[in-house]
Amino acid sequence: MRFCANFGLCAGMGERGVIHVGRLWDAQKETHFCVLAARGFSPEEAARRSGLADMENLLLGRARVRRRIARLRAQLDEMFPPQALARAGLTRIALGDASGALDGQQAGGDLFHAAEVKLAKTGGVEIKFFDRLRALSMLAEMGGTSGGDALLEALSLSARTLGTDGEAPAGHG
Repeated sequence: MRFCANFGLCAGMGERGVIHVGRLWDAQKETHFCVLAARGFSPEEAARRSGLADMENLLLGRARVRRRIARLRAQLDEMFPPQALARAGLTRIALGDASGALDGQQAGGDLFHAAEVKLAKTGGVEIKFFDRLRALSMLAEMGGTSGGDALLEALSLSARTLGTDGEAPAGHG
């Protein structure tokens, strides 16, 4: 028995040259791994998410896979420049719905708006969210979005109206 290039254990020759026993290789999973790695996931996470857990070293050992990741990364950078991704992320933080973080304890919860997640001493979970006003301010510095200045002004006014503890001062609601 020998180890073949398709990551399976080869028992002998077949009509296509090799009879595989053990793990069969899935080209779709390899493609998914390459896309995730190009998007910035760690090799371990990309392998786990693509259904190839514990195979990241074998995948990255193949020159063809490394070239494909590099090509995909270049295409992603061309299609989605880093500044555009930063703008999209800031817009999502500033204007998006953060309620998905409340489902973060369940699989599939959206923790994009969460800056920090900690286990509290009381046994609960503390979620610290990104600052929406800071995100709007950064968007304004980048050139913002259409209508961003009016929205930034309205949010700044409402933030000044609120007390430091997040409650409206006496006589305001």
